[in-house]
Order: sequence, then structure tokens, then C-alpha cells
Amino acid sequence: MNIALIGAAIALMATLGGIVMIRRKASQQPIHVKIVLFGLYFWGLAFLQLLIFALAYHWIKA
Repeated sequence: MNIALIGAAIALMATLGGIVMIRRKASQQPIHVKIVLFGLYFWGLAFLQLLIFALAYHWIKA
């Protein structure tokens, strides 16, 4: 159950981060460009968070 909560938190933070980054750079871009950028930001943030959590887990267990 803890893993599911962590996964949901990572997905929520990546989604919110992607939305914030898209809105911050809303300089008259077409919608398809915004969709692609959201996907890029979402996956970039998700993998960054996974990396951070994995390193923290490794240091805690070591």
C-alpha cells in the first residue's frame, strides 16, 4: 500500500509540475505543442523523482 501511495504522489507532483511549467511558458503556442511539452515535462519530472527516491532508499538501506 505504501508503494501505491508513493506512486500516486509522484504522478500527482509530476502532473502539477507539468501544468505549472506549461502555464509559465504560455507564449501563444499551439495546443499540440503544449500537449507535447506537457508530456516531456511530466515524464522528466517523474523520472527525476524516481531517481531521487531510489537514491534515498539506497542510502537509508546502506
